[in-house]
Amino acid sequence: MPLPPIAFYSIYEISARWGCHPADVAGWAVEGHLQVVAGIAPVSCGDETVAGLVEVPIAELMPMFRRYGPSDEQCRLKRVKPPGSKTWLKVTDPPDGLPIRSSDLLLAAGPLQQFEEDRDLLRRPASNTGANPRYDWDAMYAWLTKYIFDKGVPDSQTAMIALVQEWFVQNSRSGEVPDESTIRKRLTGLWRKLKGEEPVG
Repeated sequence: MPLPPIAFYSIYEISARWGCHPADVAGWAVEGHLQVVAGIAPVSCGDETVAGLVEVPIAELMPMFRRYGPSDEQCRLKRVKPPGSKTWLKVTDPPDGLPIRSSDLLLAAGPLQQFEEDRDLLRRPASNTGANPRYDWDAMYAWLTKYIFDKGVPDSQTAMIALVQEWFVQNSRSGEVPDESTIRKRLTGLWRKLKGEEPVG
């Protein structure tokens, strides 16, 4: 029996998948095109206790997704919407809200796939059936997107290749690491776009 479809994606995964800035993905969620959720520990919302998967008000968390200048590492989640509810509940305990990081935020697969279909993006992830790819490029691109978002573009293409090679050394499940020329082929287009040498899109 094949594995069930993926239920959630991180904003950074989708940013890498679509080749856009994480702030764009967050912005589309603000406009209602995508649903952002997070799994939380129990919090009090007045007399009600809420825990587990909840929808979050992404517009209130945009300081973590600034297009220019450094983004905040975390925000305080002050409102949540439980599954099936149409009402936002104010978090009363912790009184200052629940700390949350950008990497805690997830995009629900249903609205995400509808968004892709409506815009003919046709960039669905490969099926989980069949042979696994030799290298996990998708995970690497997600990591690299967050790295660039947090720390900026590396000084040179060679420096970026070295970072990616080190990522594979640390994260390869099989122990196999792509050689420098393979990584360079994968990253050349991205590097040119980052340096403004090629148009994006």
